[in-house]
Amino acid sequence: MRPLTSALADLAREPYVRLAVLSSGAAAVAYGLGSALPHVSAVVAAITALVSVRPTFHASVQEGLRQVLGVVIGAVTGFAALQLVGFSALAFFLALVAAFAAARLLRLGEEGAVAVGVTVILVIGPSFNSSAVETRLLGVLVGSVVALAVSYVMRPGTPHGRALDAAVEQGGRISYLLTVIGRAIVDGRVPGPSAAAWLAEAEDILARSAEVRLDAEDAVAGARFSPMIRRAEAEAVLSQARTTEATAITLVSMCRDLWVASDHEAALPGEVASSISDVLLATASAVTQQGDAARQAPAEPFDDSTGPVRVASRSRAQAASQVRRLDDTQPIMLGSSLLRDSEKITELLSGR
Repeated sequence: MRPLTSALADLAREPYVRLAVLSSGAAAVAYGLGSALPHVSAVVAAITALVSVRPTFHASVQEGLRQVLGVVIGAVTGFAALQLVGFSALAFFLALVAAFAAARLLRLGEEGAVAVGVTVILVIGPSFNSSAVETRLLGVLVGSVVALAVSYVMRPGTPHGRALDAAVEQGGRISYLLTVIGRAIVDGRVPGPSAAAWLAEAEDILARSAEVRLDAEDAVAGARFSPMIRRAEAEAVLSQARTTEATAITLVSMCRDLWVASDHEAALPGEVASSISDVLLATASAVTQQGDAARQAPAEPFDDSTGPVRVASRSRAQAASQVRRLDDTQPIMLGSSLLRDSEKITELLSGR
């Protein structure tokens, strides 16, 4: 019984499941309110609630505004079109073209234009008169209010807070992978299966980091609509997310070089491998410490004199002197590449 309960709890925490359940609940509540209240279209209220529920409060605000805008545009353009050509498919066409033109002027994007167009159809579709427009407008307002209430509890925390947690989480994955690599190459060998797994993990980290950066950008944009988001904090989180993504890009480059080098039986001489291992471990430590600091002050750069950066720089200088003394081209290229990528990561952490 306990495993079943645990599985159901994990399922309930899935974002898609929460969106499906809460969106359906919002539509049902809006329909019930619309049926109980006078002069409110229950169907329009339910449709508006269903399409307006978003994973974030500010996104739901935007969608609700689009729906209200659709009613206004639908009423105005519908009335004008019906006066010109009467109730016909041509009136529908003219009203929808006007809706898309208005959406373009307001820079709502393609998705926003379609949302406005759908609402225009709801307004002028079944019948068009002042009473019908009033009931549909009230239906849209009821549906939007329900959607806002549901979106407020859709996901815990603030949008930029969630983005920061996700960015720090990916930073932790970067640090862990650097640690694994550093310990694995200490004897100079790069195992082929391990190198392939490292590259796959690094690419997954990069993909997740890009998603986090998009979420952070969305939070900055949402600061215009949501009182939950402080713009300065959201911008700091966005900077942190960009740093994490840039670090992940560098990590992918490093893992790709190691994967190529895995064809060679001994990629690096023992002493050089040990020094580069120390560099990677020191770099991993710097990433971890920057992530820990970011929880309180996101995107706060490390000073070059800060402990983790200084340790990584000192280890890198020692390893570089050993690489320069090598005679074989392949170890020189691999060692130089790893040191360059390590330096780039610490520069990112230092805000450069």
